[in-house]
Amino acid sequence: MQSLKPSFRSLPRRFRILMVRVGVSNFVFNMNPYNSIYVLALGASATQLGLLTSIGTGVSAAFSVLTGWISDRWDRKTMFLIGAALGILVPTIYLLAPSMVWLIPAFILYGVSDGILQPPWSALYANSVKNENRGAFYGIANFFTLMPTLFAGLVGGAIVASSGGLNAEGIRPVYLAQASLLIFSFLFVLRFLEREDKPRAPFDFSVKNMVEDYRRIMRNRGVRSWVLMKSLGSVSIGLADPFWMLYAAVVHKASAMTMAYMVTVRTVTNIVLSPIAGKYVDRFGRKKMIISGRGVMYLATIVFIIFGGEPYLLLAWVLMGVNDATGIAWSAKEVELVDEEDRSKITALSHASFNSLAVPASILGGFLWDSVSPIAPFLIMMIIDGGIRMQVIHKFVPESNNSSKHEPAHETL
Repeated sequence: MQSLKPSFRSLPRRFRILMVRVGVSNFVFNMNPYNSIYVLALGASATQLGLLTSIGTGVSAAFSVLTGWISDRWDRKTMFLIGAALGILVPTIYLLAPSMVWLIPAFILYGVSDGILQPPWSALYANSVKNENRGAFYGIANFFTLMPTLFAGLVGGAIVASSGGLNAEGIRPVYLAQASLLIFSFLFVLRFLEREDKPRAPFDFSVKNMVEDYRRIMRNRGVRSWVLMKSLGSVSIGLADPFWMLYAAVVHKASAMTMAYMVTVRTVTNIVLSPIAGKYVDRFGRKKMIISGRGVMYLATIVFIIFGGEPYLLLAWVLMGVNDATGIAWSAKEVELVDEEDRSKITALSHASFNSLAVPASILGGFLWDSVSPIAPFLIMMIIDGGIRMQVIHKFVPESNNSSKHEPAHETL
């Protein structure tokens, strides 16, 4: 821990404040791996779950393109707070929902909130550190922001176990805890986060200006390939995403506490490895770490879908934690494709492209689960992610050069 102190103290105040918000958000997310089970308990089928998920991701994609551009031209803190305020309403609706129909506005609001706050948050975070040590600083940040989540899964599991188990009434109190924590993080950011200097470009809303800005960004070397790669994310990672814990519960008969332990061991692995992964990201490059992490994730998926029993589920989630630690490389590579003033926009492009096929992907995921096999979403995920997305990164996305300037595109893709 002593070796981390100087680097932590050297982080800008804005970065540390954002770390608090990230830590709370991570805790909120990790304390509730039961969301899919809750939706089904309120009467939805797996296909309807996929459709509801697609609604949220589709709305998020649409909003992010607009709000990413506004964030770079206007005020990132204000945009961030608008998105965070809307996000508080999501667990509140889940808490009060008597049936599946009530969840439709929750999924829509989640999409709006996510689309608004992700671009400014990414830019605020990235612009606080320099390219050459971004991996190391992100690794240190992950160490501290993930630490509060160490017991998040256990807290969520204990709430569910003491409230009636894996059913709607047992899971419902978790949403009250989530809403309370999100209110705290909103007030904290509102009070302590300082506003940035005014953006370089004057804010003058115009669809023409927005289109021209995005066209300019797409001319940066590697951006088009990155956007293409991210667009396939929803038919790979996103397709399988709603079904991990559902598979554990339905196929492997995992209990609420087993799933809580899974979340915990994954988080511990990520916490322990993040500072090391951050240094490796700076030393060996973003691309190598991205591709290596994915190989570990595919191994984890194979263990997860084939072997039953708590030890194997925990092993699979430890391996998932190894892959999670390499997420630093994804975050660093993406923002380094453009200059500082464009980082909300590159996040918006990435976010929108990932969710561009969300509607058909989510419907396909539900269909595969209901009509083909519960294993099918995970197999399709590995084929598309490993066979196409990683190949695009390897062949067409340049390695970061730690420079503040970016070359125009010379891509054949």
